[in-house]
Amino acid sequence: MIGPVFRVLRPGLLSTLQDLGRTGYQWLGVSPCGAMDAFALRLSNQLVGNTEDSVSLEMTLAGTELEVIQNCEIALAGADMGARLDSKPIGCWQNCFAKAGQRLVFSQRKHGARSYLSVAGGFAADRVLGSGSTDLQNGWGGLVGRSLRRGDELFAKKAGGSDRQSLWSVSPEAMADYRNPFLLRVLEGPQSQLFAAATRRQFSSAEFRISASSNRMGYRLEGPLLSPPEREMISETTPMGAIQVLPNGEAVLLMADHQTVGGYPKIAILISADLPKAAQLRPRHRIRFRTVSLSEAHQALIQQEKRLRLALLQRG
Repeated sequence: MIGPVFRVLRPGLLSTLQDLGRTGYQWLGVSPCGAMDAFALRLSNQLVGNTEDSVSLEMTLAGTELEVIQNCEIALAGADMGARLDSKPIGCWQNCFAKAGQRLVFSQRKHGARSYLSVAGGFAADRVLGSGSTDLQNGWGGLVGRSLRRGDELFAKKAGGSDRQSLWSVSPEAMADYRNPFLLRVLEGPQSQLFAAATRRQFSSAEFRISASSNRMGYRLEGPLLSPPEREMISETTPMGAIQVLPNGEAVLLMADHQTVGGYPKIAILISADLPKAAQLRPRHRIRFRTVSLSEAHQALIQQEKRLRLALLQRG
């Protein structure tokens, strides 16, 4: 580590250290966790010359206030939370240079729900099972397994970036689209055919709203109640993006901190390319779902990866 780069003056609503998650351990009951919006995290790391899986700071709905302790290169991606260095506004989807003594302040969120702050070299974090992501349920990873608190210091893992003077931004073509209301694309779920045809049509045509009781584990969807299948099922693995239907007919969209197994039927699965879009949903957001083919899902992910590879534009 190269020493503390930030001191937390205001932690925000929920700010945690995250990378691309803890993969390969669901069979042991360990949730992947990781960034809710992996697309934004990867781009913010690209902008400061890090590897895409470096640890970044994920801020939810309300940003932090940080004191800069040492000069550093930073980048923001995801939700626009009105970031300023002292009194100077700094843009999202681009890098900039912060000087010791400045304050990085997030004032008014303009759109989206989650913003990602990356620092050149990556943030230092407690690594558990190969990942520095914060697991709030188990209390491990990140910064001693919890969200930020006032007075915390954030350290950089190492000096990073190949050219510390270059200015970079993300091409408009590569940026994620965070419009409201959202149309999210889904595949049929493992138990889709167990639902009555009328229930499947209802799901596809209905508008839902994100409940205020949603969190990183999952979004409760307010809307029409869906009739679950009468047939009971054996518990099975649950991926991020699965849409479960509870016995009371309520639908739940599972997110990054989801449980590893579940016995509720899944009417649909969000396609991978739309997971970043879902990560930017906030309470009261309206959404609809559209079923696509597996081929369409593959093409959407391929196009997203192509945009990521060609995302950066040099500004100076």
